Amino acid sequence: MPNDTASRPTRIVPGGPAPKVMNAVVVPKFGVWEYRTDVPTPEPGPNQVRIAVAACGICGTDVHIAKFDESLRKLLEPPFIQGHEFAGYIDKLGAGVTGWEIGEYVTAEMHEVCGHCPACLDGKAHACANTRYRGANEAGSFADYLCVSAANVQRVPAKVPLRVAAFLDPLGNAIHTACKVPVAGKTVLVAGYGAIGAMVVEVLAVLGAKAIHVMDVKPKALRKAEDRAKVGGFSDRLTTHLIDSAHRNTLVQHIIDITGGGVDVSMEISGHPDAINDCIRCARAAGDVVLLGLPTDSAVTLQDFGQKIIYRGLTLHAIIGREMFRSWDTMMDLLNKGLDTSFLITSELPLSQLGVGYKRIAAGTEQKVVLYPTWDRQQ
Repeated sequence: MPNDTASRPTRIVPGGPAPKVMNAVVVPKFGVWEYRTDVPTPEPGPNQVRIAVAACGICGTDVHIAKFDESLRKLLEPPFIQGHEFAGYIDKLGAGVTGWEIGEYVTAEMHEVCGHCPACLDGKAHACANTRYRGANEAGSFADYLCVSAANVQRVPAKVPLRVAAFLDPLGNAIHTACKVPVAGKTVLVAGYGAIGAMVVEVLAVLGAKAIHVMDVKPKALRKAEDRAKVGGFSDRLTTHLIDSAHRNTLVQHIIDITGGGVDVSMEISGHPDAINDCIRCARAAGDVVLLGLPTDSAVTLQDFGQKIIYRGLTLHAIIGREMFRSWDTMMDLLNKGLDTSFLITSELPLSQLGVGYKRIAAGTEQKVVLYPTWDRQQ
């Protein structure tokens, strides 16, 4: 069960004198990560704010960094501070920053974009060609303090608990996915019920999807989906499907049959090549396929490309991060209206126990692990 955060301080007093050094998780070179207590405390540059980090979440990408996944080698630029999910309080304003006050409860978009490439100029900065990623090639959030562009800072509604605000970054990915095309009154397939898949399902239910089909290879994951649907009051709209590799074609055909020709929208979360092809096959003619999951390999074979995609007039949508800042606006609105993702939190730990969190996630015993930098000061 999660620890009682109310009984433990989770906040640095913002605006006070900051120490010269701080605790942080540093990746000094590819293949190594370290929890250190001697990292220089950053100072905000022009148009930046410094945030005292109160809580941060472990992302699947963080686990891949810790496992030294070769697929990330081109993205990572050591040395850097790891982490990109967090919430905290504004601690210091850099030169030229207006509209913010010390002590505000915030999080931030961790994609630092250029503002002048074609994607940025087209209002699609989430796909910026020159993106710098905090926690991968710029300083991230596994630390006492973090400096980010003031334009990236997002206010968190006071009603949102800190333990939930710690992972609004992946919730933004889920909202970008769920909102890529209108889903109200539609039949939607979600492939993969991990943490983000669960968030996608939750958002779809709130947005009024008529029917939600969930596919996964793990019976335990599907039981979690069914249990959550009962609690959330949408079990009448949820159908789960266990993927058995020996009978995959039969399952796909079953979904096509019970939906009268396929779902309106397929959403692929896992990144598995088979699941990508399943989502394409399960979409109805002129339907939409929304792709969030990242395959491990650089190449993915799309089966029967002409017959399954071209001749059926499918539209494939690639999701990267959060739309800046439409996804954030939608997320804050839904949170204010009661969207709840706290059920995903299965463990809360001091930042120094990051390695414990990694092992638990890799073992499949956790969904979302929340880390608190301030807890280390009490030990």
